Amino acid sequence: MMKTSTYSRRQARADDRRCQRIVKRWRRDLARAERRQRAALRLRALPHWHELGQFLYVIGFLVEYELLRAGRGLLRFAALILRGVVDVLAALLQPLGEALPAASAAPGRRGRAARIIGAAAAAVCAAVFLLLVRAALGRRYLLRVEMNGQVLGYITNEQMLDTARAAVYERMDNARAVLEAAGQTPQDEEAVLSPTYTLAAADEPAMTQTELVNALLRATGGALQEATAVYVDGALWSVTNEGDHLRSFLQSLLAPYADVYDPDQRVEFLHSLELTDGLYYSDSVLPAEEVVQRLIGDETQPLQVCTIERSTYTEDIPYPSVSEESAAYEYGETIVLQAGQNGLREITQDTVAVDGVAREVRTISVQTLREPVTEQLVTGTQLKDYMRGERNGVSFIWPVPQYNHVSRWMGSGHKGADIAATQGTPILASAAGTVTTAYRWNGIRTQGDRNSYGNYVVIDHGGGYRTLYGHMTHFVVNVGDYVEQGQVIGYVGNTGYSFGAHCHFEMYDPNGRFSARAIFPNVPRYNR
Repeated sequence: MMKTSTYSRRQARADDRRCQRIVKRWRRDLARAERRQRAALRLRALPHWHELGQFLYVIGFLVEYELLRAGRGLLRFAALILRGVVDVLAALLQPLGEALPAASAAPGRRGRAARIIGAAAAAVCAAVFLLLVRAALGRRYLLRVEMNGQVLGYITNEQMLDTARAAVYERMDNARAVLEAAGQTPQDEEAVLSPTYTLAAADEPAMTQTELVNALLRATGGALQEATAVYVDGALWSVTNEGDHLRSFLQSLLAPYADVYDPDQRVEFLHSLELTDGLYYSDSVLPAEEVVQRLIGDETQPLQVCTIERSTYTEDIPYPSVSEESAAYEYGETIVLQAGQNGLREITQDTVAVDGVAREVRTISVQTLREPVTEQLVTGTQLKDYMRGERNGVSFIWPVPQYNHVSRWMGSGHKGADIAATQGTPILASAAGTVTTAYRWNGIRTQGDRNSYGNYVVIDHGGGYRTLYGHMTHFVVNVGDYVEQGQVIGYVGNTGYSFGAHCHFEMYDPNGRFSARAIFPNVPRYNR
């Protein structure tokens, strides 16, 4: 009974531990499932999550498929190699296998000797086979490229041939495009490249990509050749096979004009000349002498030499001015809040001269050395008390606050007040209203008609009130415009029947013309 009880307790503890492990595993699995569910919910909350999942699935499928294909290819290749080895061994050991049964049937020592000889022959055959395999594996195999029955060389892979053939076609297309852009057409038909390649053992070095391209070009039959294109002002002029000779000739034309002691001077041709080396069609290539004759004989004179003198100087940058109006100051008073300061800039220019005569000035660069400082001004708009008045509830202001003096008021034979001021002084609308007249003087000085007012403006203020402003240099309003009180309508001038710069100012009420002095009695004759 004691033994049974002890066993039962041990079994119970083991069952309890097993249950605890099962519960822990269940909890881990449950927690893992919950984490996966939360992750799936977060993924589904992302935009386009379904399309992303499909994309990842397709990528994974393609990767797995390609790996399986590669593995199958390697297995097939290994099987082919193993089968070839077995076939070779079978062919080599077949004579030995046929001889061994006959030799083993011989009695006594003769049979033992035959078996020894057979074993030695098998070992020799195996050694020879291993040497042959080692020698075959030690050989260097390349792709031999041929075209039109001519061996061009050896390359390491077929991709080199495809790339080189595309490069040759591209060069031929470029050469044809150069001639067609110049209005010429090459006589040679576009060559067709049909190189072939075979696997061969070779001890020669493999060609580089550049060497292969050059070999293919040579195999085209000389349709293209190395030459130098001459461009004048960006346009193809001609092609020569003596580029170095032409460069030396052009340099000799520039040398007499060059001043080696003046670093700011250089010489060049008046027309841009550019020599570009490359591959061009052979039928378009000319000798250097013929190219020179074409350049010299052209009417535009491409070989005309000019000197270019570079100079650098500084100049001021005018400062801007910003003005604000303020009623804290009297009308016309100007207060400088911030003084303006000119900036400074450095200008580099090239002066192009031909035979000592300047032809062109080219600005190369403009660099600001110092920024200008903006001038800030405040202009007063506050009128003096005596420049304000009213009549029957209609308010008026003095039309020329910056006047010098009143030469005369309205009186016998004179219909208004003459307000003298410097020519160009602003004239203000005495009251708000609509412009009914904006007369332009015809330039004839007459008396007693509307032309005698020169350039003048009439404003209707409503209720029978009107004002007239005459002898302006010019006005800045048009008939039908509505103007505010104090708005600039023109400038003091000396047009019409006038003998000095002034503004002729007339005022009207429902009863007719009246003197401005009735509204502005305290305006002093002289404005000091």
